[in-house]
Amino acid sequence: MAPEGVPTDGVCARGLTKWFGGLCAVRSADLRLPPAGVVGLLGPNGAGKTTTIRMIAGVLPPDEGELTVLGIDARRHGARARELVGYLPESAPLYPELTVHEYLRFRAGIAGLSPSTARRAIDELSQRCDVARFAHRCCGALSKGMQQRVGVAATLLADPRIVILDEPSVGLDPGQTLAFRELVRQLGSTRLVVLSSHLLSEVESVCTELAVIAGGRVVAHESIDRFRARATSGARLFAETDRAIAGDAELRSICSGLSERMLDDGWYRIEFASGGEDLRPALATKLAARGIRVRALGSASASLESVFVEMVKRSASEGAA
Repeated sequence: MAPEGVPTDGVCARGLTKWFGGLCAVRSADLRLPPAGVVGLLGPNGAGKTTTIRMIAGVLPPDEGELTVLGIDARRHGARARELVGYLPESAPLYPELTVHEYLRFRAGIAGLSPSTARRAIDELSQRCDVARFAHRCCGALSKGMQQRVGVAATLLADPRIVILDEPSVGLDPGQTLAFRELVRQLGSTRLVVLSSHLLSEVESVCTELAVIAGGRVVAHESIDRFRARATSGARLFAETDRAIAGDAELRSICSGLSERMLDDGWYRIEFASGGEDLRPALATKLAARGIRVRALGSASASLESVFVEMVKRSASEGAA
C-alpha cells in the first residue's frame, strides 16, 4: 500500500473520449498508469495515441470521461494538473532564430524558475541531453535529431513528475537513440514517463508497461513481460519428415492445428500449435516408432510484431461487429 498522501496512480482515465466533429478519435479509453516507470503507448498511425496523450498533458480537454493526474482532477483543476506534466510533441516547438541556450532560458522563464535555478537546470540538462556543445547555434540550423534533444532538455527543465514524449526518437541516429533510451530509463526510475510510438522495438527496449491503442480504444494494457509471453505462448512447432503424417490420427491427437506441405526435395514440412507446451519429445518418440525419418524438429515463436498486428486486427473486427 502506498504511504498516506502519495497517489497510487500517476494517471487514471475512465471512459476518456474525444470527438473532432463527427470523428471519434478516442472512444471510452480506460488507463491506470503508475506514478513511476516507463509506459509505452503503441499503436498504428491514426490510432488515437497523440490525442490520448494530449488529453493527459492538458493540451486538449476530454469531451467525456474522468481524468486524474497524480490524484488531481484534471478536468476541474486543469492548471494544477498541467504543472505536474512535461510534454514534448512529435515536432519539438523550437524558435528557429534563438540559440539553444537562449531557447532554454526562455523555456525556464515560462516555467517560472528563478535565475539561479534556471542556470543549474540548463547546465545539467544541456550535458545530460548532449546539447551543450551546440549551445550557441540557432535552433533552426540544427538537424532533426539535435532539435529533438533540445526539446527533451526543455521539457525536463521544470523537473515534471510526469513526462510525456510523442515519437521522441524521430531523427536520432543509432548512437543518439541508445543514449536517449538510457535517459528515458533513468527518468522512469523516479517519475512516470509516457512514451508514444508506433515502433515496437523502441517501446520494448525501455518500457515496463505497454498499452496498445487501436481505433481510438485501449485494446490491451499489460506489463512488457506479459506481452513477450504472448509471443512464446503463440509458438508453432515444426518437423521435416521423409513422408506425410497428416493422415495419422494418433499423431494428429497430440498436434493441434497441424498443417503439412511437401517441399521441393520431396520431404514434408509439418507445422502445429504448441499451446505453450514443448511437444517435441512426444512427437519424436511417435515418429521414431513408425520408422519415419526426421531431419529437423524445432520451434518458432511468434514475433512481437505479429502479436501486435493480431491485437490490432482483432480490435478492428470487434469494432466492426
